[in-house]
Amino acid sequence: MQAWEEAQEAEKELMIFCCEDSVDGIFTAVYEAWASRKGLDRVMVQAGENQNYQLFAHYRQVETDHEKAARVADSIRKKMGAEDYETIYYAALARDEGKGEAIFRTLVLGLAVVKRRNITRNLQVPCVARVFELARRVGNESHRYRMFLRFHELEDETVMFSEIEPENQVLSLLGDHFSDRFPMVNFMIFDRSHKECLIHQAGKQWVILQDADLDEERIHRYSRKEKEYTRLWKGFVASIAIEERRNPRCQMNFMPKKFWKHMTEHMEY
Repeated sequence: MQAWEEAQEAEKELMIFCCEDSVDGIFTAVYEAWASRKGLDRVMVQAGENQNYQLFAHYRQVETDHEKAARVADSIRKKMGAEDYETIYYAALARDEGKGEAIFRTLVLGLAVVKRRNITRNLQVPCVARVFELARRVGNESHRYRMFLRFHELEDETVMFSEIEPENQVLSLLGDHFSDRFPMVNFMIFDRSHKECLIHQAGKQWVILQDADLDEERIHRYSRKEKEYTRLWKGFVASIAIEERRNPRCQMNFMPKKFWKHMTEHMEY
């Protein structure tokens, strides 16, 4: 009798599925939480390592499974639609401790409760509004990097290199854009914030290298042509500036200062 009561109490206990901070990690945790059959009101999803632990809750660490993640992604596309999938995918790239739970609750709503497409338009629902807000933040940052990202030719003249320090994990959103623009160019985009590097080999598909540890000296050794073009570009930018109309506050509205560090016209050599 006592064992049965203990089992019943265990069933009522909140189970929190912890996963790595990635799209596939979150989707894997969603899969495991759904398959746990504990009841969707007694499970949670947490992404990332820096989380506050709750009392009277059971924690389960989820290892990323790309096959399970792909099944969740396919379900979202088929049952909720491409628009919902894109919004949820973008939200999963955001820097936010509560994104795993917001995404899970939104998927519960779209796949089990309401069961219809374009659920991410229902902004009156708190979890959906949160997912939408995160997706918009990620989309805005990736859009700005498409404009402000600068490539530099390295010393060996075979690779174009760029470095960024984004708040969110935007590399996967930049890959298609720059590979379409430079299909026959070898280039690398290093995300220093998340230690990831997007690598594109001429004529091939881009890939992202996790836990990238690059040679700091080599990636800052530029070719002679690069140094000359840099000098010309900085001179051009200075020549078209009108000192009397200089307005730093207005400039920062259009080009936030956090991007300046890696922009050719602002870099010091």
